[in-house]
Amino acid sequence: PMILLHGALLIVSGVAIMTFGLYLFYLFLPLFYFFFGLGVGYELGSFLTSAPAGEMSLVKLIFACGGGVLFALGAYFLEPIRRILIGIGLGSLLGGLVANALGLAGVFGIVIMIIAAAIGAGLTLAVFDRFIIIASAFGGAGLAMDGTHQFFRSLDIFDRATIVDGAIAPAVIWMILSAIAVVWQFMNIERWRSRHR
Repeated sequence: PMILLHGALLIVSGVAIMTFGLYLFYLFLPLFYFFFGLGVGYELGSFLTSAPAGEMSLVKLIFACGGGVLFALGAYFLEPIRRILIGIGLGSLLGGLVANALGLAGVFGIVIMIIAAAIGAGLTLAVFDRFIIIASAFGGAGLAMDGTHQFFRSLDIFDRATIVDGAIAPAVIWMILSAIAVVWQFMNIERWRSRHR
């Protein structure tokens, strides 16, 4: 049951992020940060436990929930620098997902997350909406795949950890889901911005 709960949490967070990343930012700022905090905490827990992407761990679950709460609180108390904060969150989430897919765990994974967070902070100041759309599409799709892998452990096509071994199917699925999410969000960008700015 815990594995399925873990998978469901990743799927819900991933789908919410990849399809409505920019919209969630404008409409439900604390909820938006909560979803990204879940992802960032989950990836950090992965590196600290050296567990492969999508593998269940109590440490991962604790870090995911803690990250979600911290990012949601940050939406209130760090409002003046929210764009930098979301750049850090998106960058570190995407960096963690890529590092996991390449099999880089431990210190190397954390270093990649830090570098990606710094890049994300810079990009959000330059091209805020577009960066959120692209990063949320890739980050959300990665989390959704990890969650789906919890339900279908025998299907390697959802196991992003096999990408480092040369598996093509998980990489292709990740790219396709991300591309669909990017197109969907760009189709709705003007409507979302006009409603909530």
